[in-house]
Amino acid sequence: MSKKQNWTIIIFFLVLIFGFTAAGLLKPDTERSEKENRDLAQMPEVTLEDVLDGSFSSAYETYLTDQFILRDKWIGIKTMAERAVGKQEVNDIYFAADDYLIEKHSGVFDTENVRKNISYLAEFLKTWQERLGAEHVKAVIAPNALEILEEKLPPFASGQEEQDFFEIVKEALPAESFVDVQPALKEHSGEYIYYRTDHHWTTLGAWYAYETWAKAAGVSYTPREAYHQEILTEEFFGTIEAKVNVKVSADTIEAWLPDQEVFYRLTFNHDGEKVRDSLYDESYLEVRDKYAVFFGGNQPLTEIETEAKNGRRLLIIKDSYANCFAPFAVQDFERISMVDMRYFNERLSEYIADNDFTDILFLYNASGFAEDVSLAKLSL
Repeated sequence: MSKKQNWTIIIFFLVLIFGFTAAGLLKPDTERSEKENRDLAQMPEVTLEDVLDGSFSSAYETYLTDQFILRDKWIGIKTMAERAVGKQEVNDIYFAADDYLIEKHSGVFDTENVRKNISYLAEFLKTWQERLGAEHVKAVIAPNALEILEEKLPPFASGQEEQDFFEIVKEALPAESFVDVQPALKEHSGEYIYYRTDHHWTTLGAWYAYETWAKAAGVSYTPREAYHQEILTEEFFGTIEAKVNVKVSADTIEAWLPDQEVFYRLTFNHDGEKVRDSLYDESYLEVRDKYAVFFGGNQPLTEIETEAKNGRRLLIIKDSYANCFAPFAVQDFERISMVDMRYFNERLSEYIADNDFTDILFLYNASGFAEDVSLAKLSL
């Protein structure tokens, strides 16, 4: 190789390195990734304490990763390169059978946070079982696709860590409070019960969970044959697809509409101006986060008044897994309130006392439950 060629290569790499560095410094920080549906790390504050204990360097590394220029394109290039050499796991995502992208959650089920959350939940359920009765106070912790769709996973993948977590939860919670929806979901694992590109269950998966919970809670529920399905979109790409950023097949989102629908009205966050007569906000079908079509996404508080008039009033303490689950309850309860503890800043005990609920359901996804840092508010 000639001296001129050597200098050409050196100059090219210097331009590449310093060009990307300069572009990164000049680029304004991005606050949110619509593709991944999450807030991106911002420049951490520099303090002597954080520098000395290493937390600043860790936060700064996360910040650089989140704010890297052309980040989404580089994720896609990295994924394609790793797939080209035969890898079936990229960025903690398994490329599974039938075009499924299945996320693993290594390490999240064995932390001090999850142990605290189990304790908070156990105490909450015990308190309200004593007041409302064991049949009326239940917890559903929804398994991830990794746990249910085992037959689709690569040979080396395992959901054992999550299964061990469920055994710990079952033992820790009060008797009769835990509703195990895993058997029903595993029985139907060959059906479209989880999205291929997103971490949520589908409306069909939510139905099997709803039916299981309703039977355990003694709810006279509207049967499956009394609903008809309507496709809301066939162009849904979820948060898992964003983590690999390569071309995959889109998902379909369905609404299950009752043949004889009861009248209902929604109010959000005690705001008399935010009142709606539909469970579905179809404006979200025009944006990336199409799953937010259910109720318009996560709200601190959603209250639904219906004309069911059967004397049953349900509180759902929830994460986003409840958003396609709750529409089934609208047929079967005269009032439903949904509280998302991540955003709800009222005293929960006072809200329950003021609203005379007959039934309480705690509904979370397993990894979401393990990682939530807001559940200490259950005891307030």
